[in-house]
Amino acid sequence: MPQPPSIPLNAWCVIAVAATVLFLLFFLPLMPNRRYRMRMFLGPVIGIVVTALSSLVKNFSPEVALALYSAAIVGFPLGCLGRRKELREKTLDMAENGQSAKNAWSKGLQQQLVVVIIVVALVGSWLSMAS
Repeated sequence: MPQPPSIPLNAWCVIAVAATVLFLLFFLPLMPNRRYRMRMFLGPVIGIVVTALSSLVKNFSPEVALALYSAAIVGFPLGCLGRRKELREKTLDMAENGQSAKNAWSKGLQQQLVVVIIVVALVGSWLSMAS
């Protein structure tokens, strides 16, 4: 297996910020109201807290923690590429009528999201091995 590139901490900080901005720019416009936008905004915040606590408990270097966070947070918008219309419609229906089988994500979206998140997690793990 090829060795991952060694990426310095300041570059990981920029990558993590860019990944967070990508996540927010992708999902916030799809949310039908303030309550849903706030929930979506909390995703990266919770991710940062979990990453920080995990790195403290497991003694990860900041580079490793930021690599894992970046991979996790960017996986969601990448996993939903091409599905914005479905996400918008389902979220709007959920906001208006509550959660039901009618507004569940399609099998295609679910499968796409799972596959992309697995691939991105593996890439993030591989990148974190250099640090």
